[in-house]
Amino acid sequence: MGSIAITLEEKGIPTVALYNERHEARFMGVVLGKGYIDYPAINFNEYDTFTSDGIKALAPEAFEFMIKGLTRWKPEYMVLKDDKWVPAEKEFSYTAATHQETLDIFNKSYLKMGWGDSLPLVPPTKARVDAMLKGSPLPAQTIIGTWGPSNAEFTVGKIAIVSVMAGARPEYMPVIIAALKAITSVKWDSYWQTQRATVPFIIVNGPYAKEIGINSSSNAFGPNPRYPANGAIGRAVNLSLSVIPGNGRGINPSNLAGNPATYAGIVIAEAEGVMSLGQGWEPLCVQMGYSSDTNMVTVLGIDQMDMSMTGSIANVAAAVNPNKDIWPQSKDQWEKQYAGALVVTEMQMVTSGLMGNATKAGYAKELWDLARIPVDKFKELVLKNEFGASQEPGEFVRMLLAEQDVIKKGVPMAAAPENFLVVVTGGH
Repeated sequence: MGSIAITLEEKGIPTVALYNERHEARFMGVVLGKGYIDYPAINFNEYDTFTSDGIKALAPEAFEFMIKGLTRWKPEYMVLKDDKWVPAEKEFSYTAATHQETLDIFNKSYLKMGWGDSLPLVPPTKARVDAMLKGSPLPAQTIIGTWGPSNAEFTVGKIAIVSVMAGARPEYMPVIIAALKAITSVKWDSYWQTQRATVPFIIVNGPYAKEIGINSSSNAFGPNPRYPANGAIGRAVNLSLSVIPGNGRGINPSNLAGNPATYAGIVIAEAEGVMSLGQGWEPLCVQMGYSSDTNMVTVLGIDQMDMSMTGSIANVAAAVNPNKDIWPQSKDQWEKQYAGALVVTEMQMVTSGLMGNATKAGYAKELWDLARIPVDKFKELVLKNEFGASQEPGEFVRMLLAEQDVIKKGVPMAAAPENFLVVVTGGH
């Protein structure tokens, strides 16, 4: 129901959704997961209204709501222009007795309009935005991709505005743009379910990472004053995904506990050019088919992340489960998709000689061998429809499950060892 309503809205056809308690989780999971923070819908309480008297009592209110939703409803702070909702204002001005009071008013105003993440924002003044734009050779009007419920255009200009708000520096712009270009090139938002808290995991390779201060050293996943870029880049990317889609109709907070990484994101650089990294420890860009000195940004969607896992790599493999929403439905998808666990090996282990004869390829092969799931359990996790009933697999999945290796060892989480990524960072 929710997916039909969203599809019609995206085609410019107004809808009003009526749902009851039994369907609320499924309906709102689709609507909120698609990014709508303001949507005309009415919740019929199943136990009160699924009687003749209950329906009669609610009918006038529901009818009035439907008329308003189909004729007069509009997103707050927006105006309709050429059949497209756009911000009602192009510029905002705030005045108060002191600079601090002005900043407070600005922040409260932007939060009210859905253009914030509850952390303090830097005012995107024209001077600051112009300075940010100098960090990229691309013109401000350049569209790097579209994303979100309204297929919002991610322009370099909008990204510069949000990057200012997030506290980024102009030299971070190429990485921010590259990450958002990667995200908007796929249907990332269709995987961004509210029952999870998927966040972009951004890995940066090449000399530019070191030049602008992206951490691959101590506390790579946390703050390090020597490497200020990680947090600002991550926040700029996450904030862009929240406020640009639909111009104020951004990602609604998760229905569940959420993920703290949606504030500052997860951004790391891979350790490169370290003397103790010998054969078999080439950077990720080489695995992807590029030269070792390539500036490259890789983005993965992370549902869960365990930073305390120790012991053998079998412990990591045991934590990998298939994702129903993105399980490949064709051989081409299966062979191209990177799936499974991302293993981050600390540099300290390498420099201390604790790696033995291990290599990236060896780790990947071990993961591929061990990260498997029995066919029966796979069917329980993946071959279910939205009502929890079993469903028949498509042609590719049926062929995969019929392979003797799969029947004997279980379903692998990726097509081949090469589809597992091993990254070296932190701890040196």
